[in-house]
Amino acid sequence: MSQHTVSSTSSLRGAAEGALRSAPRPAPRHAERSLFGDTVPVPYRWLRDTRSTEVSEHFAAENAHTDARTAHLAPLRDALHAAVDDPQSPLELSAPVLLDGWWYIDRFEPDGTATLSRVRDRDGLRGPAGIPQIIPGRLLDGEEILVADCLSMISFAVSADHRLLARAEASLGGCQLIVTDADTGEVVDSTVGGAGPDLVFSADSRSLLHTRLDDLGRRHQVRSHRLGTPAEDDLLLLEESDHWAQLELSRSRDGSALMVRSLSPQGGEVWLADLRAAEITLRPVTGRLIGARPALLEHAGDRLLVIHEDGAAQRTVLSETPLDTTGGLPAMSALLTAEDGEHFESVEAFAHVIALQLRGDGVPQLRLIPRRADGSLDTQAAHTVGRGGGLDSVRLEPVPAWGTRRIRYRLDSFLNSGMLLEHDLDTGESIELLREDSTGFDPAQYVERRLWATSADGTRVPISLLARRDTPRDGTAPALLYGHGAFGVSNEPKLRPELRAVADRGVVLAIAHVRGGGEMGPNWHLQGRGVRKPNSFADFLACADHLVDTGWAAADRIGAFGDGAGALLVAGTMNLAPDRFRAILAGMPLVDPLETLLDPNVMLTLEEWAEWGDPAADEATYRSQRGYSPAENIRDAEYPAVFTWTALEGTDVPPACAAIWVAQLRARVTSDLEERPILLRTTPTLGSAGDPWVEGVAWLLEQLGAVTLGE
Repeated sequence: MSQHTVSSTSSLRGAAEGALRSAPRPAPRHAERSLFGDTVPVPYRWLRDTRSTEVSEHFAAENAHTDARTAHLAPLRDALHAAVDDPQSPLELSAPVLLDGWWYIDRFEPDGTATLSRVRDRDGLRGPAGIPQIIPGRLLDGEEILVADCLSMISFAVSADHRLLARAEASLGGCQLIVTDADTGEVVDSTVGGAGPDLVFSADSRSLLHTRLDDLGRRHQVRSHRLGTPAEDDLLLLEESDHWAQLELSRSRDGSALMVRSLSPQGGEVWLADLRAAEITLRPVTGRLIGARPALLEHAGDRLLVIHEDGAAQRTVLSETPLDTTGGLPAMSALLTAEDGEHFESVEAFAHVIALQLRGDGVPQLRLIPRRADGSLDTQAAHTVGRGGGLDSVRLEPVPAWGTRRIRYRLDSFLNSGMLLEHDLDTGESIELLREDSTGFDPAQYVERRLWATSADGTRVPISLLARRDTPRDGTAPALLYGHGAFGVSNEPKLRPELRAVADRGVVLAIAHVRGGGEMGPNWHLQGRGVRKPNSFADFLACADHLVDTGWAAADRIGAFGDGAGALLVAGTMNLAPDRFRAILAGMPLVDPLETLLDPNVMLTLEEWAEWGDPAADEATYRSQRGYSPAENIRDAEYPAVFTWTALEGTDVPPACAAIWVAQLRARVTSDLEERPILLRTTPTLGSAGDPWVEGVAWLLEQLGAVTLGE
């Protein structure tokens, strides 16, 4: 493997060794936390006052120390920046969408501007792929700009007659709703503020249905706004009293119905309304659904489709119920039941087909189910679209037309640049519409694998892996293991230039799909949430062990990376087995979660309270977090090197979390901090002062001995 010449950490420092400065050592101060009979010293709590001059000076000292310890890595950082910022790097994939004879176009220009436009369909407009060919900076004949600057636009809706365009613009206190005449651009209405992003026009285009935010930013009301009237005259259609619940609006694809969903960690509810009615009123369909995995409903024109859990079989099921169902779901027979390793995520209905989004062994798949002439589902003819790659992530793309005979989807994997494809229902073939530019990338030089680790309790945990084909599998290669494991978020394998840059230096890249994420379904999330959070740490450790046991990684050359809740994952796992990892990367780290959740000055969202629990109100939650909080469970032992970064503004995680964690680490670990440094980088705002991730990766490559000579 001559192209991956490995050099030791000490030899790369060389001349810079004498210039290294001692790490900052903030003085511990007496402070205690007492709760549920448990008294704990919190000597670095004073670092939470980030507005004080003393704390500001400490962050500056940390930055100076990090500068000194990483100055020699400038050539490597430059090389990584060049790879990440390559003009051939993937851009947003977007293709024109056809609706009622109009092509709607999202334009993303090379200069960073974004516009929304439209053009009427006509002979000669479509290119070889069956869609208009978009050339950056050049409008099509007859193309009209609807929104000249989309950077602050959160969402938009088009009226049924295509005469009006409503958009939700980001503003303080919620969204500002702006309705314009699509032909002239004239503002028709802009009186509604403090709204959510949900927008649905009535069938007669005279009213705009929207959600309203409360003081906590929760979408708690559904209102009907008559265009041209004051916002205070809006008609209240629904108010959700459950302070954990959020309301969502959508329009059925056939344009006949408004669907309102209430979702909370404890359950949900669904209402329907006829958009063609003179007075729109909501009808309760499901009644209150109890449980963390409520049924999902889709309006299918002449019936309702339902995805729900079969508790006895512990599988998801696709069923149907009459369109006039009211007050509660009846007993339903299954149309389709998930197989072993499958989980149904969502369903979308079209006139001729049903698109079922599911996961198979944790990987997103798209299954199409044809509809018969009477609207029923021909489940025997169901088929999966895509190209059959083991880690191919296939997801339905927006297709607003009810009667379409072409279904659009996106395909991603480690070995394929993102592709936008369209499946023809008549021919059964998929054609490629767009592909992200991956010039210089040869997939034959790489391998991707799906591995399965076994956690401490016997649970099988999926791993997605990428490596150069010439990377040895003899237990000598360095590896970088990434994880998140919170909020039900799923991490899909995707071809990214920054991953290629790391893999090309001989590093095995792996994603640990631990419990707390959503890769294996809602129950996978629940098993890593709240008091079950320790399952996430056990899973991550099992994945690291599996890389070693299978020869993919050297036992002393494993790095771990996570950001936000993912940083909590890697830091918590590091405390369980500090000898398993050589180096840790942690971005915006939630590594002092107990103190953060107990701090009244920290504003948390409802989703965060639901994810972590309330340690002030529930002793079991307190004891659990007390047992895994990374900053409070550091051992007197040899630890990995650590590089963490945060921002003083623009991040949901208080910057003090990183500072307190670093101070606690330096005070407790027995490692040689020259060989295994603990570094903190702080920027003024999120995204300012360079790219800490690139800086951290350059540092990590050195720690893992994966730096090419000359970098």
